[in-house]
Amino acid sequence: MTDTPKPAWNKGKVVGKKPPLTPDQVSLIRLLLRQDRDLRGLALFNVALDTCFRGSDLVRLRVADVATPAGLREIVEIRQKKTETRHAKPVQARLSGVTRDSLRAYLEADARPLHGWLFTGQGVRWSHSHLSESQLWRLFKGWLERAHLDPALYGLHSLRRTFPTYIHQQTGNLRAAQLLLGHASIESTKEYIGTEQAKALDLARKYHL
Repeated sequence: MTDTPKPAWNKGKVVGKKPPLTPDQVSLIRLLLRQDRDLRGLALFNVALDTCFRGSDLVRLRVADVATPAGLREIVEIRQKKTETRHAKPVQARLSGVTRDSLRAYLEADARPLHGWLFTGQGVRWSHSHLSESQLWRLFKGWLERAHLDPALYGLHSLRRTFPTYIHQQTGNLRAAQLLLGHASIESTKEYIGTEQAKALDLARKYHL
């Protein structure tokens, strides 16, 4: 008697690295969030893109990480949760003017203490808890669907990859991408944003059998 083969764990799923968003996709999602008057969503999306933080770090940002009594910070500095035991050096990120504007509107609409969580759930029940990574993914999935993008093709790492990939594509500066991502090794950055694969595909476009 033969055993019935079990379906593959990845059947029907898209596996492998999730691609970054393109500049046009970023612009479209921003436009839709503005149309929806989703102040939290727009601020969250912009901060995610600018900081390149992992989801676990992004959801644990506090108001004091991005603001002072005098106003919003341009430079955000955190110690990464995943690597804090290995690397004492904090990671820095710059918030663009567009991102600071969206944060200002978000914080003015819903006053929060400096020690409070920056991004919380909605409603009284969740207003004192930071977003979870699963909640962050559900929000991102909703933005993708609104933009008519297939959520199966993307993941939270798509948000993290977007800005450093764009920087590398525009400048070829891999070291800048490494610093943005907070990687200890340049090889990790090459692997993460797929620079070797991109070069191989470019060569494949130029040469063929």
